[in-house]
Amino acid sequence: MISRNPVDREARILILGAGPGGLSAAHFLSRHGFKNVTVFEKLGRVGGMCRSVTEDNQSFDLGAIFVSSAYREVLRMARCVGAELERFEGATAFVYDETSQSARYHDLLPYVMGGSSLSAFCRFTGLCLRYLWKRYRIRKIFRRPGWAGIDAHPALCVTFAEWLDHNGLEDLNRLFEIPVTTFGYGFLDEIPAPYVLRYMGIRTFLAMLFSSAPFARLLPSFLVAQRFRYGFQRFWERVAWDLNIRLNVDVKKIERREEGIFVKYTHPMQMLGDEVSHAEEHARFDYLIVACPLLLEELESFLDLTEEERWFQSKTRFIPYAVASFEIADLVLPMPVAFHLPLPSFDQPMIIAQQHRENELMAFYARLASSEPTAADELRLRENIERYIGALGGRINEQDDWHSYDAWLYFKHVGVEEFSRRYFDRWEEAQGKNRTFFVGGLFDFDYVEGIVRYSRYLVEQHFAGRAGS
Repeated sequence: MISRNPVDREARILILGAGPGGLSAAHFLSRHGFKNVTVFEKLGRVGGMCRSVTEDNQSFDLGAIFVSSAYREVLRMARCVGAELERFEGATAFVYDETSQSARYHDLLPYVMGGSSLSAFCRFTGLCLRYLWKRYRIRKIFRRPGWAGIDAHPALCVTFAEWLDHNGLEDLNRLFEIPVTTFGYGFLDEIPAPYVLRYMGIRTFLAMLFSSAPFARLLPSFLVAQRFRYGFQRFWERVAWDLNIRLNVDVKKIERREEGIFVKYTHPMQMLGDEVSHAEEHARFDYLIVACPLLLEELESFLDLTEEERWFQSKTRFIPYAVASFEIADLVLPMPVAFHLPLPSFDQPMIIAQQHRENELMAFYARLASSEPTAADELRLRENIERYIGALGGRINEQDDWHSYDAWLYFKHVGVEEFSRRYFDRWEEAQGKNRTFFVGGLFDFDYVEGIVRYSRYLVEQHFAGRAGS
């Protein structure tokens, strides 16, 4: 791809959002010598949906957890800021019987293989090798970040369930439900195939398999899943140390004119005493990077969208997803992660994670039934958690009751039809119009590595004047 003319390194750039998209864009701009980069974040912390907490002197992730050796950009940034990683292998499954209201653990591998016999193992191994070969053959399609030109590959512009079926891999449905459906990306018959194929590259696919294998402890770290020792959010906090981040900023209005970007916003201001006031400010920038996955209505509340931008946003979809955490007494999971299989209905935990065996804190991940998260969703999820934990022999520790609940409209994406209708080509052509750029999961895939890769691509292509790679 032909490179653009580089932007003046003295340009004033505003980034909206201090999640992975905004922080990585600011990081790459800084590495290319841009000094006047400001990041506005409406929350009081950075990291977006990468949220970490500390309980009994141990860190827990309540959002993104894993990285694999395929997370090359994230791992480069981790080395740059000195963020430590540790192994995170081991997974099991549990079954809940509604009739008897009892639950039991069972091995994950026989479930995804469709049996425990030698013939089932050999057949499953053959199917995995077949997937790896097919994924290898289309690797060049996914080499460059973003989706421009994807319509030239109609065989990919289908749902992932259809792609598996067309390639004789339908018996891997159970395997792919684990990293796709349980992680909040939807059912296999609704998610477009390009998303999963980008996410489940060869390295990540192997890490997923090996991390759950009985012999995982014997494998080198680069073959299994890892996590940040102090949490994913703390990694982003380290990235933010070298950046100009403004927290608790409430953007009131953004006007984009030929001569620049004009912003009106409020932010808390505290002097030497305890009194905090909210000051209203006006600022001018040369360029705007929108890095927050907002709903169309939220964007329109402060940004005068063009007809084209409004059309782009109107095509996007979300999946309601929640993470709750409790201290659970009298229960230790046999593995750090337990998957609820077969997949349950809405408002029931698909994953239970106990990141430290000696710590009672557990996280529960679930897809919600409502189109937008409600208080009723939270109540139903808690009731289901209590049922499942009780059936496994534990109980919510009412004394401590350490409880968090986060519900999002997660995974900003489009449907299959947009992949085949040049939707993303039009987005790429629109980048830079009105001095405005957009980054985030929509433009690649909504996992941290995809978000970071696209941010680097956009900075190098549109700001640093380098050809995209």
